[in-house]
Amino acid sequence: MNRRNPLDNRREKLVSQLLTLGEEKRTFLDAYFDVHNPERVQLDKQLMAYTERVEQLLAGPDERLGSVVLIGSRIELEYVDFHTSDTLMIVMPEEADPDEGHISFLSPVGRQLLLGEKGEIRSIYTPSGSMRIRVANIGWASEQNSEQVQHPEQLDEPDANSLHGSSRGGADHAF
Repeated sequence: MNRRNPLDNRREKLVSQLLTLGEEKRTFLDAYFDVHNPERVQLDKQLMAYTERVEQLLAGPDERLGSVVLIGSRIELEYVDFHTSDTLMIVMPEEADPDEGHISFLSPVGRQLLLGEKGEIRSIYTPSGSMRIRVANIGWASEQNSEQVQHPEQLDEPDANSLHGSSRGGADHAF
């Protein structure tokens, strides 16, 4: 039996992202932003930074793949000021489902979380105000089952009190 290493799947997805966000970036941007939209320029810069970072991660050791919030990452956030937590997954726009905790990397919160480092504390700005979050853990959801995290030392099953159930904090409404 030939078992695939979960990191091989992660690497394949990241290479696919590089194609979409690198070589096909103009087509991607055209699909979501008008040419004259100022956000387009901002996103173009963020996509350049993202693709450069993914290239660096792919060239490095496997352990680094779980240390940065990427598209496809499943992250556990701790709300520093509320002493609560939630689990979110950063996804491509067409995969977004906020009710399931799957947020687009193009969303205001997704854009602020992208490229965050494990353990980092960031201020996230939302329509209901700002809040400090800590990226407590970063995992990777499998293609077959978005609830499964492939990296064993990363996240376990979602907490019953996360966005997948009832939230442990009052901050989830901001997503």
